[in-house]
Amino acid sequence: MLKRSKPEILFLCCMTIVLLFPIALHAGQIYGSVTEAGRGVANATIEIKCGNAPVTQGQTANDGSYRINVTEQGQCLLTLSGCSAAVFSYPDPSQYDFEIVRYPNGGCELRRK
Repeated sequence: MLKRSKPEILFLCCMTIVLLFPIALHAGQIYGSVTEAGRGVANATIEIKCGNAPVTQGQTANDGSYRINVTEQGQCLLTLSGCSAAVFSYPDPSQYDFEIVRYPNGGCELRRK
């Protein structure tokens, strides 16, 4: 059995943490488009909440497209114009295209296209 000194073990543990820590912090980009009644929703504020991280905000472009970088991986909640939908953040970019569907009772839904 190979014996390692305490400084070697400490160095290996530190290197493992240093190499894995950025992976845990960095997620990817959530992008896509938002339409309502077939038209892009321009200049709308989008909020994405992932886990315990602070809310990340972005805005749609004139054509309803958006790109928002998030810091955590996993399930997130995307909110726009009072409507919400679950999205997932991965190390690679994730595309989510939504249609806002409004209901007579004042509620709404972000429906995936």
